[in-house]
Amino acid sequence: MTNYHNGGAADAALLAPQSLGALMRAEWRWWLPGAVLCFFLASLVTVGWPQGLLPDLNVPYWYVGDGLSHSWLMKRLIEGWALHNDHSGYPFGSDFHDYPGADVGSLVLMKLLGLINGNFATVFNLYYLLSFSAAFASAFLVLRALRLERPYAAAAALLFTFMPFHMMRLSHLFYTWYFVAPLYFYAALRMAEGKLFEGKLRGRMRPTLLAGAGLMVLASFGVYYALFGVLVFGAVALAGLCRGEWRSVRAAAVATAFVVLGIVLNIAPNLAYQRAHGANAEVANRGIANAEVYGLKLMQLILPRGGHRSSTLNGLADMYAQNMPLVNENSTAALGLLGGAGFLAMLGVLLAATAGRRMDRRLTLLALIVTLLFLFGTIGGLGALFSMTISSSIRGWNRISVFIGFGALAGLMLLLQGWLAGRLQGRRLALGAGALCALLAGAGMWDQSGAVCTGCRAQLKQEFQQNQDFVRAIEAALPRGAAIYQLPYMPFPEVPQLHQMSVYDHMRGYLHSKELSWSYAGMKGREGDLFYRHLDSQPMAQQLATIAKLGFSGIYLNRDGYADQGAAAVAELSALTGAPPALARADGKVVFFRVPAPATPPLAVAGKSARQIIRSLYGGPNGVLNTPAALAAGIRFADPAYPVIVAAARGLSVAEGWGRWSDAVLSPTVQIDFLEPLEKRFTLALTLQPFGPNTGQPLTVRIGKQSHSVVLQPGQQTYRLPFDLGADRADRLELVPPHPVSPQSIGAGPDGRRLGIGLIQISITP
Repeated sequence: MTNYHNGGAADAALLAPQSLGALMRAEWRWWLPGAVLCFFLASLVTVGWPQGLLPDLNVPYWYVGDGLSHSWLMKRLIEGWALHNDHSGYPFGSDFHDYPGADVGSLVLMKLLGLINGNFATVFNLYYLLSFSAAFASAFLVLRALRLERPYAAAAALLFTFMPFHMMRLSHLFYTWYFVAPLYFYAALRMAEGKLFEGKLRGRMRPTLLAGAGLMVLASFGVYYALFGVLVFGAVALAGLCRGEWRSVRAAAVATAFVVLGIVLNIAPNLAYQRAHGANAEVANRGIANAEVYGLKLMQLILPRGGHRSSTLNGLADMYAQNMPLVNENSTAALGLLGGAGFLAMLGVLLAATAGRRMDRRLTLLALIVTLLFLFGTIGGLGALFSMTISSSIRGWNRISVFIGFGALAGLMLLLQGWLAGRLQGRRLALGAGALCALLAGAGMWDQSGAVCTGCRAQLKQEFQQNQDFVRAIEAALPRGAAIYQLPYMPFPEVPQLHQMSVYDHMRGYLHSKELSWSYAGMKGREGDLFYRHLDSQPMAQQLATIAKLGFSGIYLNRDGYADQGAAAVAELSALTGAPPALARADGKVVFFRVPAPATPPLAVAGKSARQIIRSLYGGPNGVLNTPAALAAGIRFADPAYPVIVAAARGLSVAEGWGRWSDAVLSPTVQIDFLEPLEKRFTLALTLQPFGPNTGQPLTVRIGKQSHSVVLQPGQQTYRLPFDLGADRADRLELVPPHPVSPQSIGAGPDGRRLGIGLIQISITP
């Protein structure tokens, strides 16, 4: 390969003449051993010496919080696919369509690892360790394409692979696959040369389609990284615009279109599901202020990482974290001392270029990219503008640090390569470069990897074994396919800790079982979750009778979820079942009760929808659905749970202390579906209040083919409307707010919901 020590006449070219594929073939003796080395180094920095010499694949590296949710996702993939699972959220199943994410690349990789070994812990650890291998290979090849010599490319790739972000983001596992960052840089540099959509294949469109397909694959490793990649393209387009190079602007636009198409294809199943079932007001709500809260700060990029091996440097990081505002997950944005130096160097390069100094074009473009990324990622930066004008779903702008880190390290190594080449020649240059890069790589690894908590791994293994033994004992005591009711009720996903019970703790039952079904993990806000939310409000005796009718064989109770450590609940269940807990986990914090067999056979639930199951449970001549008492009690919208007469509700925001607002972002109308058709004649009483410009405007109220219009008066008012449906069998109430508007748009606060009416209570009387 051409020698590019000091650039020389080659400075006009951004990249080496070889394609990335050609570099893979030519450089395999470097990137492949490096990738293998990083796999084992990752095990060492995660577990410690000497335990990490051979990776432990039997116990996951993270076994709490989001680590459990990732393990849960992997087990779903092993059993089928991520979007639906019948063993969670029983008997309604667990759907994940309400939580869109452009992560098909990661899901496919996990699925393949699961086919090799059907153990979720093995998949978890392999997925994590392989992310280091992928990051090294990707970074090394792109750095070689950027015309860095092998020692510099290897050192920079190693430092990029072991950025503090990589280890500190273990709980957010998908973000560890940031190998895409160098590839987005490569695509951007190719488009800056006007070569991204060019190739040797015949046919004008084939190179474009091949490059586009590659970009769509990159978009399948996270919507955050896809957006950051588009920003890299934007920097190249900006540079092209300033230089009058329109081809790079056009290429950036085409590349962005392919990335957006990739995202759309990733979330197409989610979009189709939400179109059919309506948006879910309770899931993945992000306020625009989050862009400020979870942005990064300049000091976080250049300060040492938390948990540093040096007590002095660790003290410096702790001092900042404990005394400065807005420190949260953005503490993972540290670039390391060398990455921080590279970042400052890129700012210096941009200043020098602005002052008119002739600079290597590779450096100026990297400096522009790094600066633009920082302007978007920083608190008070352009990310807040994006959140205000385009989408507030992107809140964790600090995650852009891995892209900044790659650009900073690449720029630093280009500067060092040019500096050393101007002082040494021949063999002395080769030896000097090797020694310098080895020193930098070693120092950087010491600085970035952090101290290992050896005792933590032993404690995690003990917890894992306790849960595994406990669940296996439950499974051995019950017939194959039995169902377990989990207490206390815990919504899913993204909810606060309940007393001492961490979020997702209930997942441990499903994770360690093979054939059992579990009540936890139905999507909050959907029919199955609303059923369990209502059931949780009932006396324990009623809960026990209901789950027996549904065919549950046991109760899994986590004492940490109760203020009294479950003392009252355990005593009550012992009295109701006629026996103390049949089993207990080794630490006594989780217990298991058998459910007494019901007097009549349980309901047949296989193949039925949530609505059909609930109708079978509560309906019929002796049921509680749509009775005069139930309809007169109606719906109190301040309650977090809807009454059992309600099957589903669309277009309503979350419950507040007084009721719920309609939100046209979720649905243009409010739709409340009842489990059974309403009577032919009745009076509907609506207690509600209009928001802002809706006052004095007509509200349309529709049931079946009949509708009424009422003019909304200021404040809380009750409107009584008579309905005579005749032969029409209607089970849906629809309200059409006259003028939904967001408080933000009328200067009444930062709230981006489009509010129309505030619902307080609905009742139906003969």
